[in-house]
Amino acid sequence: YEINYRDWSSDVCSSDLQFHTFYTANRRGGSSMPLHKVEKILSYAESEESFFERIKRYHSPYSEEYTMIARAYNNAMNAFSEIYRDRGEPYYTHVRAVAILMIDYLYVYERVGLRAAPHEIITAALLHDNPEDRPDIWPLERVERDYNCTVALMVDYVSKRPRAFFGGDERKQLDFFHCRLKFLHPYWTEVMMIKLADRLHNQMTLWTCDFDKIKRKMRETNDIYLPLARKSGILIHELEETTVNFEERLAKHKEVLDANKNK
Repeated sequence: YEINYRDWSSDVCSSDLQFHTFYTANRRGGSSMPLHKVEKILSYAESEESFFERIKRYHSPYSEEYTMIARAYNNAMNAFSEIYRDRGEPYYTHVRAVAILMIDYLYVYERVGLRAAPHEIITAALLHDNPEDRPDIWPLERVERDYNCTVALMVDYVSKRPRAFFGGDERKQLDFFHCRLKFLHPYWTEVMMIKLADRLHNQMTLWTCDFDKIKRKMRETNDIYLPLARKSGILIHELEETTVNFEERLAKHKEVLDANKNK
């Protein structure tokens, strides 16, 4: 294998789990069971302490596995310590939510047939945005050096190459990234679990972004990520639910934005 390179308190962090009212109000027929369960899992106020209580169900605090996950949590939190999402919450709460989905919804610790160990998958989920969004301090080489080759491989496959590799062409950058996601390799299922959980959480927290970003992400989910979900059998119905009637919902959302601008 060769890599191609490239505190808030728990009550405040709970904002990471609150979904935009427009999104909830415009879903088909209210709550579907799969997405309702995801919302319930993410509805609890999370903190570092509550996250690691979850990890202690599977690993002793003195084990190498627990130590690796704790290191990844701190590395992600420090990498994004001064970076916030569009909704205003600290960015690291997003990668924590992805890790929680991996544990409590995709049952990574109960699955059989995975090539990577569960603690390596959780570690990769926590670090999945570091090389892409903080390449200045987290090049992929550092992931491999500080963790291991398996974690680095999974993080590599869910990370876009820098746009400079493509002469600044964003379309080429995205096409290459999406092409790599479709490429079958020994850790493809693990990569799909991380990437689709990442996309699901982004979809569920999308409605406070600007209109063009919402539209672009919805179409990308329909065109790229739903086919990957169907191919892998992971989060199919949950992602479908986030995109149902999205053109109509976008039109309504734009009307609300325009009305607010004119006030």
